[in-house]
Amino acid sequence: MKHNILLISDNLEISKNLGKKLVLLRNCDEIKVSDYENAFLTAGELNPSLIFLHESKKRDITENLFDVLKSKCINSSIILVVENIDTDFIMSMYDSGIDDYILSDADASEVLIKSVNLMKQKVERDVSLRNRKLLENLGGISESTGFYTETYANEIFDDALTDLSFKNSVFMIVTYDELDRSNFSLEELANAVKNSVRASDLVVELSSGKFYILLADSTIFGAQKVFEKISGLLSGDFRIKAGICAVGGKDFKELEQKTASVLTDAMLSANDYAVYEEKEFLPDEDWTLEPEASQKDFKLFKNVFHKKLDNIITPVFFAMKEAYDRKIDGTIVEQFTNENQSIFHLKSRKQISRLALVYPGLGKVIIYITHSGLDSPENKEIVLTLKELTRAVLTEILESFIADYKTCIDSQEEK
Repeated sequence: MKHNILLISDNLEISKNLGKKLVLLRNCDEIKVSDYENAFLTAGELNPSLIFLHESKKRDITENLFDVLKSKCINSSIILVVENIDTDFIMSMYDSGIDDYILSDADASEVLIKSVNLMKQKVERDVSLRNRKLLENLGGISESTGFYTETYANEIFDDALTDLSFKNSVFMIVTYDELDRSNFSLEELANAVKNSVRASDLVVELSSGKFYILLADSTIFGAQKVFEKISGLLSGDFRIKAGICAVGGKDFKELEQKTASVLTDAMLSANDYAVYEEKEFLPDEDWTLEPEASQKDFKLFKNVFHKKLDNIITPVFFAMKEAYDRKIDGTIVEQFTNENQSIFHLKSRKQISRLALVYPGLGKVIIYITHSGLDSPENKEIVLTLKELTRAVLTEILESFIADYKTCIDSQEEK
C-alpha cells in the first residue's frame, strides 16, 4: 500500500521548509506540493494517505478547501499546519474533522512522528473497514443502522465478554412497549440508541425490534441513564421498555435469559424498565436439591398451555375485542396473544386499563389487571391452574375487567 503525501500551501517558503522535513518511508511513496488553486486536482491524481494543509491568510478559504478535501479524499488523514496556536480555530477544525495539527516551524522529529502515527491509523482503519464490509456482505451488520445484526449475535457477545474492557459491564434489552406496537418506528428507536451509546459499547439489532446493548465499564445506574437518554430522544408516539442486568461473570446465554425475564416484568408493570437482582439462598435452603419439576413436566405443561392458547385464550380475546370495539365511547380496544403474554387493552383520554395473561411455566397462568387514571379500581392479580382456565372463566374475568373500566369512565364523566 502506497503512502503518498500531499503538502498544500500558497506560501513558497513554508512549502520549501516543511517539504524538507517530510520523510519518505519507502521508495514507492511520493511527496507532492500544491498551491490552493490546484489542490483539488492534485489530490485526485495522487490519492494521498496524508495531507498537510497549511492555513491560508483567510481562514474561511482554509475551511472551504478542507471541506472539499474531506469529501474527495475520504481515506486520507489531514494535518492542519498553523503559524500560531489559536485554540478556537484549531478546535473548530477538530470539530470539522482534522486528524491533527502542527506548527509550521515544527521540528523534523515531530513531523515524522505525527506522520507515522497517522499512517498506522490509516492502515488499521482500512483493515477495519474491510472487515466491516465483509460482515455487511455476510449479513452481520445492518446497512441502514450500522449495528450488528442477530446473525452472529452469540459469537459477538461471547467474544466481547472475554475482553477485560467488558468485565465491569451491564447488559440491557431495549424494545417498544407491546401496547404501542402499531406506532412503533424501528428507524426512530435505532437513531435514539445510536445517539445514546458510546463507541466502546456494543449494540445488536434484532429483527423483532429489540436492541441488545452491552455497556462497557458501566453500572446499573449508568444503564438507567442511557435508557432515559434513549427515551428522551423519541418523539413520544410510542413508549419503550427495558430489562437490565449486570454482567458479573455471566455468559451471554445466561445474560440474555435473565435480562429477557425482567424485560417481561417491565412489560407487565407501569415501570419503564426492570433490573435483574441476584437471589441469595437462605441458610436453611439446600441448593443441591433437584427441582421438584423435571424437564419432562415442563414440556408437558407447555404443550397443555399451547393448546389453551390456541383453543381458548386467542379466540376469547378476539371475540371480546369484536364485541366491545367501538362500543365504549372514546375508547380504543386492543388485544394480542402470543406464547409469552396475552394483552387486552382499553385506552381513553382519561383512563388506561390493561389485562395481561402470562404463562410463567408449569401448570398455572397469572392474570395481571392494572388500571391507571383518576378513581381507578384496585389492581388485581389472579392465579389460575391450566385446568381452571376455561372459556367461561376467562370470559367472565374479561367481562368483569371491562365492567370496572366502564364504571370508572362513567364516574369520571359525572364529575
